[in-house]
Amino acid sequence: MADESPQAGQGEPEPQAAAAQAETAPPEELEEPSYTASVEETGPCTRTVKIEVAQERVQDEVEKSYEELRKTVFVKGFRPGHIPRHVLERRFGEQVRDSVKQSLVDETFEKVVEKHTLRLAMPAEIKHGEIPLEAGKPLAFEVKVEVVPQFTIDNYKGLTVERPRVEVSPEQVDRAVEGFRLRHGDYRKVEEGEAGERDIPVCHAAALHDGQEVWRGTDLGAVLTADTLGGMHVPGLKDALLGVKIGETKTFRVTLPADFKVEEHRGKEVDLEVTIDELRRFEAPEATVEWARSLRFDSLEDLRDELQDELRRQAEQDADDAVQERIAEQLLHLTDFDVPEGMVDRIVARTKDRQRVSLLYRGVPREEIDKAVERFDKQTRENSVRQCKLYFIYERLAELEKLFVTEDELTQRIQAIALNYRRRPEEVYNELETQGRLSSLRQQMREEKVRDFLVQHANIAEAAAAAPAAAAKPSDDSGT
Repeated sequence: MADESPQAGQGEPEPQAAAAQAETAPPEELEEPSYTASVEETGPCTRTVKIEVAQERVQDEVEKSYEELRKTVFVKGFRPGHIPRHVLERRFGEQVRDSVKQSLVDETFEKVVEKHTLRLAMPAEIKHGEIPLEAGKPLAFEVKVEVVPQFTIDNYKGLTVERPRVEVSPEQVDRAVEGFRLRHGDYRKVEEGEAGERDIPVCHAAALHDGQEVWRGTDLGAVLTADTLGGMHVPGLKDALLGVKIGETKTFRVTLPADFKVEEHRGKEVDLEVTIDELRRFEAPEATVEWARSLRFDSLEDLRDELQDELRRQAEQDADDAVQERIAEQLLHLTDFDVPEGMVDRIVARTKDRQRVSLLYRGVPREEIDKAVERFDKQTRENSVRQCKLYFIYERLAELEKLFVTEDELTQRIQAIALNYRRRPEEVYNELETQGRLSSLRQQMREEKVRDFLVQHANIAEAAAAAPAAAAKPSDDSGT
């Protein structure tokens, strides 16, 4: 839950009574008689904090600010320290009021959070500019906050889960060898032939609107599987160019995209003339002993053995991940609680942003991206709620089992990151600190400790071997 994990607030857990029933605490006097506050439970994870700072306290702070200002500012025509109050008010009045307001709001809010042991799920959003401060009146404001949910979880030790059996078949190794060949292949120019689905035709093209040329482009690479020409999405491009020979021209109707280079023709229907000037075809090397030796393997069998070991390592990691995922599912069944909606909304927004970037990268038209993202809205929100719940569960288990990340462990992790990127550890540390990501790294490492703890205390059984393929009966509705 590293890049996507919410950050919990500070303070001790709220009393169970406060989480069990809605309450509106009556205005109470705090440590200083200059302000009063109340905390109202407005939902499972929401509270409304209401604070009123006495007019006398506000006036005292205003007076102090003007006195400090008189000592430090320079106004032409007046001696330092002897500037009349009305001059200061005229020139700096708004600045003083805003400074006093922000200082008193932040100070009193922090004290109320501490006194009421509110554990904020996210930093409070205080809109200082919307809080009024009128002369001769107290400073009154309210802040809506989301708090860490209260819940209990038991029996999390000794969970029984099944670990997938790790097997690597000869067919998997064959596919790995084929994939290895493809990774070492390259596109080469062919002198003649027809455009295939995996080829990259290099074209020149022209768009005609009512017989008039409105655009022309040359050296345009066509990716038929994505229907793109020179990076521009062209619906029907693959169907038009498949089987077309070098030197041939294909003309077809197309609607110009919303991001077409010539703005005045965006969205218009045109005749697109595309001529293939050359073909680039992907070629993979033959799986020979010489090829294996060129990659510093002793033989093809040596290459296969290396790929088999890599497949087994990956399968072992996948099996470990499956165990942790199955433990997570059981944890979710052991307890149930509401999560802060604002936190869920934030994760949903980040997830949708990543989805949009991914779809854009794959060449999906911009006008279709939002529709595609919205189709998965329900699933995205459900996954985000699940992510939030697991975050709070892991945090609670870390507290119960006293699992923490030491400074030495943090240093070792930063050193490992620095080694991977060939950078100095202190540079990585400073960058993480500057970006405010040190706490996220600590949280990620703490969560890893919790997951490892749960695995160590789980009853793990290996899954039974899969039935031989020859013995498997085809399903009537398999669709294969």
